[in-house]
Amino acid sequence: MNAVEYCLLHGLKVAGPDHPALLNAGETLTYGALAARVGQFAAGLREAGVQPNDRVGMLMLDTPDIIAMHLGAMAAGAIAVAMSSRASPEELTQILSIVRPAVLVIDAEFVETAKLAIAAASPQTRLMYRDGELAAWKSKPAAPLVPTPRKPNDPAFWVMTSGTTGVPKAVEHHHRNVGISARYYAEVLGCTKDDRLFATSRFHFAYAIGNSFAALRMGCGNVLLERWATERSVADTMERFKPTVLLSVPAVYHRLLEAGLAQTPSFRGMRYFVSAGERMPPQIWNAWEAASGHPILDGLGCSELVYMVIGNTPTERKPGSSGYAMPGVELRIVSDDGAVVEQPDTAGRLEVRMTSVCEGYRSAGDTSRPPERPADRFKPDGWFSTGDEYTRDADGFYHHRGRTGDILRVSGLWVSPSEIEDALAGIPSIVESAAVLGENEIGLAEIVLYVVPATGAEPAAAIVAARERLSQVLPRYKQPRRFETIADLPRTATGKVQRHKLRDRLRHDP
Repeated sequence: MNAVEYCLLHGLKVAGPDHPALLNAGETLTYGALAARVGQFAAGLREAGVQPNDRVGMLMLDTPDIIAMHLGAMAAGAIAVAMSSRASPEELTQILSIVRPAVLVIDAEFVETAKLAIAAASPQTRLMYRDGELAAWKSKPAAPLVPTPRKPNDPAFWVMTSGTTGVPKAVEHHHRNVGISARYYAEVLGCTKDDRLFATSRFHFAYAIGNSFAALRMGCGNVLLERWATERSVADTMERFKPTVLLSVPAVYHRLLEAGLAQTPSFRGMRYFVSAGERMPPQIWNAWEAASGHPILDGLGCSELVYMVIGNTPTERKPGSSGYAMPGVELRIVSDDGAVVEQPDTAGRLEVRMTSVCEGYRSAGDTSRPPERPADRFKPDGWFSTGDEYTRDADGFYHHRGRTGDILRVSGLWVSPSEIEDALAGIPSIVESAAVLGENEIGLAEIVLYVVPATGAEPAAAIVAARERLSQVLPRYKQPRRFETIADLPRTATGKVQRHKLRDRLRHDP
């Protein structure tokens, strides 16, 4: 079955044709209108010569048309690939060299970037315009939406990785991967067609793609923010469209707190606030609940899973934790020697088994071969290693200790960056921090802590406060030997700290 049948056509039956499906400042589409537009786009792609398994790239603003095109490509049997609207010509060139799309659909403001990248990496790609070909397709009479039949293991869409390592890859998902998308919202949050979901992340991220599939499956309204989120645009969208569930990342929640918006009626009247993309610092968790009257339900998902696999729930939650296994998910923690860790509070690699695990990675344009499945990530018995270091406490809650490559080793001892960073919670002069591994003047490993001072705080005072706190609560081998201040931590667009950039900074300015 084509995934478009599972999400959109099922949602159409649940909600009815006149129920709002996609809402943003420029346009609202009902379920009936969205189904018609998806049918128009699928027909247009077929007429343009797009074949099953061809890639359809999208470099677009987050209007209803990007979701309609994503679904239209899947309905036509093609592979949908949404791309970052912030990509530079060089970055887009890298992406196109992997994707090699048959067509690239763009908003006109991205034309120069698109032309440069196509010329450099994918000259066979045909450029299509939202205000050109798509506008013409929308003007044609709508025919019934009949998706191209696909098998469960046929490719449906690719997700471009956020690039925390600086090397982009495409994560390949099949039509079967969409089936689990709504379980978190329906079974944990109790969402129905009367809810409106609002994800602040751009649509090209798995977080927003999975949210969209789930919203459509349940017949919910899906609120879209056309451009990258600011605290003001999020607040204005909340006020205008009255979503009931906000899905965001710690950095956005922090900015909303700093702007004094969390206590406004639009936020205090929400049902649920959900966070993923990066571990939620306890100080933001606590400050948000105090301001808005609602907890943040922190969790973990990733591009390879398109689903919340660990989460706190409305009835069971613990500040500082990611929560516990969500419906349809098996979890285990594995040691370096491959043994399953049973002892509470013992760190190991997180592994997940579920139906939405991706098929693998694409790092080159040759799709005649199966996607890459690195043995350290994809296990023969169906388990997938997320690349995260975790512990599980005696109550069954999982605690994120960092990415496996981020765990610090000093003098033969392992140190989690989050243990250092969490210890600074509540210090007024410090907004946030990040620990990385550097070298001292003779080349020995040492922990370096980057500190972001609060507005108005003296950098030197922030460092003194950090040093004093850590000397009180951590054993000496876990204490940073070097402290640096920085205005803002480098992050990916999803809010994840780019520790490799901090390490690069050390190499360039030792």
